[in-house]
Amino acid sequence: MALDYLCCESIIPPNHMDIEHRREPRHPFFASVELLESAEETRINARTGDLSLHGCYVDTMNPFPAGASVRVTITHMDAKFTAIGKVAHSKPNIGMGISFSQIEPDQRTTLMKWLSGVHGD
Repeated sequence: MALDYLCCESIIPPNHMDIEHRREPRHPFFASVELLESAEETRINARTGDLSLHGCYVDTMNPFPAGASVRVTITHMDAKFTAIGKVAHSKPNIGMGISFSQIEPDQRTTLMKWLSGVHGD
């Protein structure tokens, strides 16, 4: 029969494990970032890969471990954004996801301006 080659296991998308579960989508956003890990006072200078209202991804060969508390300072054009955050996930030689936990109102304004520019608003 011609339908013998069909298989029902293809109903689930092959990358179903890669589906993101975030409060807000992250958008490509490339800027300089300085991270200061609070426990050891270790500093990393790197680049962001994406940005959202609640966090960012940092491209770096030597990321901090998951759970580390950090002070994040992102510089883009002539503006700076500073927040307190936590490393949500970390992949050696690739980078780390940062979840913002404390953002001052004036800093949120800067973040919102950047994100509205990403959307073209």
